[in-house]
Amino acid sequence: MSTETARNPFDTVATLTTDYADSQAGYSAWATQYEEDMVTMGYNGPRQVVTLMHDVLGGASPSTVRVLDVPAGTGMVGSELQKLGYTNADGLDANPDMLKVAETKQVYRRLIEAKLGTGELPVEPNTYDAVLLVGAFSQNGVHLTCDCLEDLVQITKPDGLVILGAGPLTLQSDVGVALLAKLQDLQERGLLSTVDKTTRKNYFRDWDGTYFVCRVA
Repeated sequence: MSTETARNPFDTVATLTTDYADSQAGYSAWATQYEEDMVTMGYNGPRQVVTLMHDVLGGASPSTVRVLDVPAGTGMVGSELQKLGYTNADGLDANPDMLKVAETKQVYRRLIEAKLGTGELPVEPNTYDAVLLVGAFSQNGVHLTCDCLEDLVQITKPDGLVILGAGPLTLQSDVGVALLAKLQDLQERGLLSTVDKTTRKNYFRDWDGTYFVCRVA
């Protein structure tokens, strides 16, 4: 492995043009160092998406709000949820090595190892008040497909929130085009509505992050 690759594993994983299995192998190898590297590179997405959810929910008591963090990774979003009193949160990820790190933090009520987009999530319909996705989609398209939103709408309660955040490289890619098309499709089918689109500075590195706040019908 070159010095540059070792210093910047994010770019290595985010630009893989191979298949899903190779992507997951990359995250498995990175799991124990992932959070330290992402913090060093200025990743503020987890804090931003949790703060945004908190603001949208207004006066709701945090401990009563059922939240799903997906993909949970090593639990960066879970840690931010816990800081604000959201103790009724679950984390879902397909990578067992990332989830092992998340488990040590004890910030989730339940950890779910599952791949999105299969239509077979081990979660009952209408379970969550809010589903958070930040950094879930990558410009190479080997993390999650946009069809996973179908699964997530099903497990979100009526009038519940789906909030997703992404950086400019993702939104300017074919994946970003597909994501916007899927949100439009879900809206036209009456399954959700996008109630806000907002930008936050310093999402990651020197990039702004774009957040879509959607409400399930």
